[in-house]
Amino acid sequence: MSILNFKIKDEYDIRFDAFGEGLVCNDAFGSSFDRCIEHYREECGKEPQDISFLIENNLTKGPDNGFKEIETAFLERFEGLKELILPDSITEIRMTDKLLQILKDNNTLIRGSLDSFAERFAAYMGLNFRPADFVFARHEFEKTHEITVLTLVFRRDGRVVIRADVDSPGSSAGNSFGGVFYKELPADFWMNMTAEEISEMYPGLDGAVAKDGRMADFITKAKSHKIYTGKN
Repeated sequence: MSILNFKIKDEYDIRFDAFGEGLVCNDAFGSSFDRCIEHYREECGKEPQDISFLIENNLTKGPDNGFKEIETAFLERFEGLKELILPDSITEIRMTDKLLQILKDNNTLIRGSLDSFAERFAAYMGLNFRPADFVFARHEFEKTHEITVLTLVFRRDGRVVIRADVDSPGSSAGNSFGGVFYKELPADFWMNMTAEEISEMYPGLDGAVAKDGRMADFITKAKSHKIYTGKN
């Protein structure tokens, strides 16, 4: 099953999130897209001027599941497309004159994994590339079963932050033992920081960042990649 979620007035006028598997197309999401746009018109009294589109795989059935293709006719409906975030499973976008014009007019920011189709597509099109947000550590404090998940988040304005999602069983919304917490990093932190230094920012997590390895791998790769750190 695939669904199209949306959020109004986040960093963009609308942030769409296509979650699921198979084909990103009008048959799957066309009517939902129309309802989202109509909701925006009713709430804001105008057409959305800038749009972010995140395509997110449903991997509950295994790593080989997820979206395999984007229907160009559906992507052409995002006339204000400022940001396109692609999963690794997407390896082709069929270009048309209309889609080319949309991407060029909006100077669309392409995001995805390092060494992915998304990065190669951005370079080929002459567009800016920025990594997609990703989880890089998870730690469970066994005594209380408190779980902390750390995610590297790239903001629209070029800032980079770590989001810590802390889930403490039995804690209420106002309890300081649970919640979402942020720490900011330099916009190009991979040039002058190590995974160990980032791990030291969270002393209560027993070196989870360094032990996990995903942050270290990212830092090593990022040094040799062209990553856009400006405002989108």
